[in-house]
Amino acid sequence: MVNILRLSKLLSDEYMSTREGNHFDIDSYHYILREDTDVYTRDGKLLLKFRKKVIDKSLTDQALKSFLSASKVLHPNRGAAAGILDRNKLPGYIGELVNQSKFRTGYKSSITGIKSTQLSGNLSPSNIAGYYDRGDRNLPAPRPKCRLTAFNSKYPDLFENAIPFINRCDELFKLLVPERHQAQYDRASLAPDWRIKDTAFSTLTLNYSWRTSLHRDKGDYKDGFGNLIVIEDETNTNEYSGCYFGMPQYGVCVDARTGDFLAADVHEWHCNTPFIPREAVVKGTNKMKNIINDWYFQRMSIVLYLRNDMVKC
Repeated sequence: MVNILRLSKLLSDEYMSTREGNHFDIDSYHYILREDTDVYTRDGKLLLKFRKKVIDKSLTDQALKSFLSASKVLHPNRGAAAGILDRNKLPGYIGELVNQSKFRTGYKSSITGIKSTQLSGNLSPSNIAGYYDRGDRNLPAPRPKCRLTAFNSKYPDLFENAIPFINRCDELFKLLVPERHQAQYDRASLAPDWRIKDTAFSTLTLNYSWRTSLHRDKGDYKDGFGNLIVIEDETNTNEYSGCYFGMPQYGVCVDARTGDFLAADVHEWHCNTPFIPREAVVKGTNKMKNIINDWYFQRMSIVLYLRNDMVKC
């Protein structure tokens, strides 16, 4: 049996805009979904569909093997999802901040004192795989509009190993949200060399133990849908509860775990609730920066989507 929820906005669009980059705690939510559920707005717009235990462990194990190391790599370019600038989350090479804004800052090197030509945001344990619709800034102009991600260039065998998992996600997307899947698949078909096999996806975002701040996804196909899968890293014994995927404007969040599938409108405001450790002691070897920022729990998440500008490739 699939539960159906029809929800009204609890918070205004104007208020949500002022809260971009902030966290929302668990008391912001009226519903925590742990069973098969479809969620709509009062006027019938689909917000999300959640299904329990629909991806075989053999497939999630393959995905974990392929993407675990990459998901832990820290990057400083995740924008509002990484939150308002925080010294504890900035790279160590950043010294004096220059022309600081809410999510990004210029800086002088903490080693040389020289002002960098680059900007930085908070670090996040997050990486991408598949294809991307922006040129490599390390290449001289004119750059190609689209590119293979660094992960695929370095580890083609690992990516190929995860194709059965990606195909299963595509099957579930098509089954649960057929209209959105068809629109996204048709869009992806306009640039077949820049999509992942015969799916509606071009790109995967890989996250590890990352509580995102309030944001709306940008750069992906606006008429498509995001697909979120959580895989618990069995090599890491730092167990947790919490870190639910939440839509605080509607007061609903989802407790996704290994084997579950979530299709969600990621153009709505969303974020994660806090991690809650199952034990007081942090196990294993972890850097202090990881402990301070809760980057040590066993939660790997994968978001599959289509980059909007792949058709320009």
